Amino acid sequence: MSGLIRQSLRFGTVGLVNTAIGLLAIYAVIFFFNTGAAVANAIGYAIGLAVSFTLNRVWTFSDSRSITKVLPRYLFTAAISYLMNLSVVLIGTHHFGVGPYLVQFFGIGVYTVAMFLGCRWFVFRVTSQRDVRLKP
Repeated sequence: MSGLIRQSLRFGTVGLVNTAIGLLAIYAVIFFFNTGAAVANAIGYAIGLAVSFTLNRVWTFSDSRSITKVLPRYLFTAAISYLMNLSVVLIGTHHFGVGPYLVQFFGIGVYTVAMFLGCRWFVFRVTSQRDVRLKP
């Protein structure tokens, strides 16, 4: 299996895991701490993002560089990907009349592709031939 396909499958798996953990955290914060939806959502997304970063760094991209080197790039990539998602959702609903439920799928697709490409080519990119040999 090629490296790109393996990374894509792993990235998708990590996405499912972090979504499940983030959603569980959202529900737990609402249930146990009686918080509002916005606060619970922010906490759940932060936890999901931490899970995603950790699993993608270690498992998907096998990056052993210092967290201080890759975390800022990861957060930047996540922010840009989210803004792309939000743009698709807003443009889809306001300018093309796409229903709010359906347009979310398009937004999620854009977010996922942008995040994967950003991780592969910007956050966890291979920087030397030595690194290429170390990658599984």
